[in-house]
Amino acid sequence: MTPSNRTLSTADVDDVFEALADWRRRAVCRYFASSDQTAAEVTALAAAISNRGSASTVGEADTSPSTIRTQLEEEHLPVLHRAGLIDYDERSDAVKYWGSPTVEKWADHAQAVTQRTEF
Repeated sequence: MTPSNRTLSTADVDDVFEALADWRRRAVCRYFASSDQTAAEVTALAAAISNRGSASTVGEADTSPSTIRTQLEEEHLPVLHRAGLIDYDERSDAVKYWGSPTVEKWADHAQAVTQRTEF
């Protein structure tokens, strides 16, 4: 998917909600949306999410950077990649965020509803 093809159609709504169904995936989107960065390495992303996750209401979830990194690599980044929200290169551990106002709006709404302070 190219950046010019990243507008959401009706068929993509399910993908958006699947992508935002987990707090870690919302945190990835909010991390990029709340900064000027459009790219990050998985290690830096995991550290930032770990710092925010440990200060939020994610319950008893393990929010250590190593656990978050593993979860991002094995599950959450591939989901966001399939939804076309990021490009994730497993070989270089590089994540490129393409941005989506719709996704960012729903991620913000989910944060407000759940009272979490991920980003």
